[in-house]
Amino acid sequence: MSTIQERIELLGGDPTWSNQWSLGGLEFQGELMDAATNGVWLSVDPITPQEYAALEIPDAFRKSGVGRSAHDAAFFLRPPGSLVDGPVDAVTIDGRAFGLVARPGKPEPGFEHVIVLPVYKSHRVLFAAGRTLELIDIGHGWYLLPQATGATMGDDIDASPRPERVMPPGWTSRPLYLDGDLVVDLPYPARVAIFFNGDIFHGPVHLELS
Repeated sequence: MSTIQERIELLGGDPTWSNQWSLGGLEFQGELMDAATNGVWLSVDPITPQEYAALEIPDAFRKSGVGRSAHDAAFFLRPPGSLVDGPVDAVTIDGRAFGLVARPGKPEPGFEHVIVLPVYKSHRVLFAAGRTLELIDIGHGWYLLPQATGATMGDDIDASPRPERVMPPGWTSRPLYLDGDLVVDLPYPARVAIFFNGDIFHGPVHLELS
């Protein structure tokens, strides 16, 4: 596994823009949404589901989910909606820093067992060499990459087992072993699939796989 400094260099982002880095590895991170803009504020540092459930937040925000990151590191190049790279807005809530990194769009119709929607974010992600990723093949050489697993609102961390993931017709799962580090710039907006079992995937990216 590369060091944090090596991950920063691989992602090529400005290290001084501290509120838009995800450098906690495969740990849990939490999101908040604000009522004013529907913006997504991501925790800068890892936060456990228990800590997320106990988080005291202002009335202007609501909890929108906590899940285990599938990226070894990630960087948001710019605020959502901006045309140029730059630092994102940040806020400290209950002693934790959150950065404004994304805004969701309207969910696509016609899906069951999964919410599929555009998310406006400039997101660059790193998967470390030696890992085997699960990809979702959505056809014609296009794939969704893993974003998070075990996603929950944070208040149901002791809930009963979740349902199995149900794929939409035509979507299939396949593994990808990484011989080297993989850095990907997601499209803007990203297409995000939130499965009811807590798995989240995003993309799409075009990959030539055998």
